[in-house]
Amino acid sequence: MLIQIDKLKRRPRQIAVEKQASSFPVLAEMVVAQSVTFDKSITGSLEVSWVGDFIKVSGRLATLVSSPCCRCLAPVSTRLDVSVLLTYVSAEEGDAAHDDELELHADEIDLIYFSGPELDLLPDVEQEIVMSLPQQPLCKASCLGLCHSCGCNLNQGSCNCEAPILHPGLAALKNFKI
Repeated sequence: MLIQIDKLKRRPRQIAVEKQASSFPVLAEMVVAQSVTFDKSITGSLEVSWVGDFIKVSGRLATLVSSPCCRCLAPVSTRLDVSVLLTYVSAEEGDAAHDDELELHADEIDLIYFSGPELDLLPDVEQEIVMSLPQQPLCKASCLGLCHSCGCNLNQGSCNCEAPILHPGLAALKNFKI
């Protein structure tokens, strides 16, 4: 997703996005690590425009992801709708944006610095997708999870494991009410 800056100054650009997760390096790593799978390609549209000294990128992306339930490890499918709003500003050579220590003002926090004749949207769009992934997906709100002793899925039935024996020193906490 490379944008030629000089062409962008003349008119805004619409970008139709239809990419596989493997096109994004971090998403591809997540798929290999089996923390998430992308059941559909990432689709949507982005509008890139030059506004004063800034380049604004806005649009929406969507896909279908599957990840394991955080309690019982059953697969959970989630429709992912990502709202993209990025603001870029040119970083001149020797500018303070390249210093190791930089104090940011409130109006500079959302800015992304770029240099050169092209702007690569891929890493920042990928970051937006990663940030919108569900953190703790649940198959259902009442998911019982796995047995701590035998690993049985408690949603599918109970197991014959004995209740855990508490340390005698913590027995007083059992009746503690807040």
